[in-house]
Order: sequence, then structure tokens, then C-alpha cells
Amino acid sequence: MDYPGEKLLLKMWETLAEKGIGSLLVPWQEKRLADARVEIRRKEMLALAQAEIEVDSIKSGRSSFQLKPEVKLLNAPSDKIDKQGRVEPTIDLTELATAVGNNDFSESIRKETNVAKSILVAENILSQDQQEPSDTLIEDDWLFSWRDYAGRVSGKELQDLWGRILAGEVKQPGSYSMRTLEFLKGLSKSEAELISKAARFVIDGRIYREKEEFLEGDGLYFSKLLFLQDIGILSGVEALGLTTTYKTQDKSKYFKGLVASNKIILIEHEDKNKTVEANVYLLTRVGAEVLKLASFGVHDDYLDSVAKDYAKKGFNVKTADFIQQTSESGRYFNTKEVNLEENI
Repeated sequence: MDYPGEKLLLKMWETLAEKGIGSLLVPWQEKRLADARVEIRRKEMLALAQAEIEVDSIKSGRSSFQLKPEVKLLNAPSDKIDKQGRVEPTIDLTELATAVGNNDFSESIRKETNVAKSILVAENILSQDQQEPSDTLIEDDWLFSWRDYAGRVSGKELQDLWGRILAGEVKQPGSYSMRTLEFLKGLSKSEAELISKAARFVIDGRIYREKEEFLEGDGLYFSKLLFLQDIGILSGVEALGLTTTYKTQDKSKYFKGLVASNKIILIEHEDKNKTVEANVYLLTRVGAEVLKLASFGVHDDYLDSVAKDYAKKGFNVKTADFIQQTSESGRYFNTKEVNLEENI
């Protein structure tokens, strides 16, 4: 019997195995049972940790897979020392070739270890996901670019980021464009932290204006929003925002669902010709893809404030928990009616 995420895991490992990526790990499908997978991964994590220690030792010159630790590239034989004691260094080409080989070897292991750790992050994410895998294949160029970028990062937070990118692409190929990969490649830690903060305020690909009390409470001052525009995450900030119009998703009445991470705002009205407008800052395509990677849920008070604004306009408004099931749909539960009397 399949358990949640099994089909997605099979798709991921079939894709990686075909391209020779993740060679330090045992493909998941060789051990179907969850408890067996956990034990295998525990041993592999220990092996990866030992590999990192060995790489650091080789890079620092403390050890070598061919040479003794005391061997150095530059030496000064006695016949190269003049009467004034000055040294004319010489390069031993044999030792140079060996040292270069050491560096190449350790760097290759370091990259493979980094890639393996990101793959394990993706595996853990997919193992909990019930979404059906797409029939679309991941493009080769995308996968090889992902491997190169994931291989460069050794920090846990960035390995987690690249793992989430792989998981998202396995679920729905095309979720993250090559342009987004290029953007993330150069992302600094402080920029990543700012984007994570902004992600908590995204509702249906937009950040609502006139909510400064919530935004500034999390450090998202206007200058920070301008910065997010400068790096290509938001648009319309310098023009003090844009106006967006929501049309109905139901032909018999007005209905619109606004997804915000793990929550949704449900807006209804008996008049199907109704429309909803809002003043917002709009996410760019890169911004929308990047902010999907943030692991934080929506800011609850901010969400309630936006929902109440719609209720004040005469709409029947509810909030609910939300789970994405496919790229186009999801399900909501734990529905809660928005009550304006709570403001009194």
C-alpha cells in the first residue's frame, strides 16, 4: 500500500538516477518501507558528515589521499639559497599535480555532499505530500543548473532552500524558472530573511497596502518594500501601489478564494456581477516563485484585517485552513465566519 508522498518520491529518484545526480545516496525506491528509509538515511547522514571532515582535512593540508601532510608545494633546496640567505623558490611539478588532484578531489566530494543534503531535504518534504505527481518531466538544463547551484552551498539554511526548490519542481515542473534559480544563486542571508518576512503578508500574489501597522511591526518599512522592488520581488511600490480587481470564480454567484500560504479568505455575494477591488503591491513572477519557498505561515492578524475589510463592503467572508493539492486546486477546512462585531 502506498503511503503519502510515495509517488512523488519515486518520480524524484527516477529523475535523479537517470541523470546521475545524488550518487552518494541510496535511491529511495530500493527500500520502500518508511522505517527502513529513515535508518538508511541516518547512516548516510553520518557518512556525509565524515566526508565533510575528510574534505576539510584535505583542503587544509592536514591529510592527503596520496601525500604525507608535511609535503609542500614550494620548497627551497640548499643549492637555491644564495650567500645573502635569499631563497629562490622552485615548484615541484609532481607535487603540484598531486596537490591539484587533492583539491579537485576534495572539491568534488564537497559539492556531492552538499547536493546530497539538499536532496534529503526534498525527500523529507515529498514524503509528507499527498499531491499527485505531474506527467511533465523536469528539463535537463534546469536539473543540471540546480545541481551546480546546490553543490556550492554548505550552510544548512541554503541547503534547505535548494531542497525545497527541488521538491517544488518535482511536484510541478516549471514552478521555478531558470531566472529564479539565477536570482537565488546570488541571494544573501539578509535578503533571504527580508523575503521571508514579506512572504507572511502575501495574499493571492499581492501585499495589501494601508496595512502599515502590521508590515512595520515586522520591520517591513516603505524603504524595505522599495528594496524588494529594486531586487525584482515586488512591483508598483514607487507608484504607491496598484489596484487589482477580482472577478467571480462561480457563474451562479460571486465567489472568490484568496490563498495565503496555509490559509484562505473566502468571499461570497449573491450578486454574481459583483467585483472586489484592492490596493496592493504586486509580486513579480520571480517574486511569486521565490516567496513560495518561505516556510512561514501567513500573519494571522494581517489576514483577519484584510478579511474584515471585505466584510465591511457587504460581502459574506470566511477564513479557513488551506492545503494545496495540485498546481491548480486545493481544499479548505476549519472554516470560520468573519465577525465585524469583534472590532467593537
